[in-house]
Amino acid sequence: MKYYKFAALLPFLLQGLAQEIRADDPLPEGVIAAIRNKNIPTIADVSVINFNEKGHGEIEVHAIYKSKLKTKQKKKETKASLAKWIRGYGLEGSNKVAPLKLVINGKPGRFLFFLDGDLLYSTYNNQFPIRKTKDGSLEVGTAFNGSGAPWKPLKEVIKLIPQKLSEEKEN
Repeated sequence: MKYYKFAALLPFLLQGLAQEIRADDPLPEGVIAAIRNKNIPTIADVSVINFNEKGHGEIEVHAIYKSKLKTKQKKKETKASLAKWIRGYGLEGSNKVAPLKLVINGKPGRFLFFLDGDLLYSTYNNQFPIRKTKDGSLEVGTAFNGSGAPWKPLKEVIKLIPQKLSEEKEN
C-alpha cells in the first residue's frame, strides 16, 4: 500500500523539481560584477574582530582599495578615515539595519567589504571572504554560495575596480 502512495505522488514531485530547473532567475556573477560598480563609495579589505550587543562589527582595516575621499595620502593615513564599527546592511527605504553579525553568519573573519560609511553598500551579497593560500598570497571568494568558492587571487580582482582619476583626465 505504501508503494502505491509513493507512485501516485511521484509525478507531482518531479513536476516541482522541473519548475526549479527551468527558473529564469540566474545568480549574479558575484564579486567580479559587483566590484565594477562605479557607485560603490569604498572597497576595503577588513577583518571583523568582534561584535557588540547590537550585532555591529568592530573591524581592523588591512587595505582600502577605493575611497570616496580620493586623497593623495598614503594608504596607512586613509585607513583612519574608515569607520571602526560597521553596523551592517541598511534596508532600502527604511531606517532598519540588518546587523553585521547576522549578515556574515556571526563568524569573525577577513572580508572584502563594499562600504557606504558604516553600512555595507547595497550589492547582491555585500561581502566576500578573503583567505590566505599556502604560498601566503590572498584570494577572495567570488560567488554567492556561502562558502566563497570559487576563489580568485585578490590582486586580479582589485584590478577590476573602476578608477575615477583616469575618467576625470579624459573629460
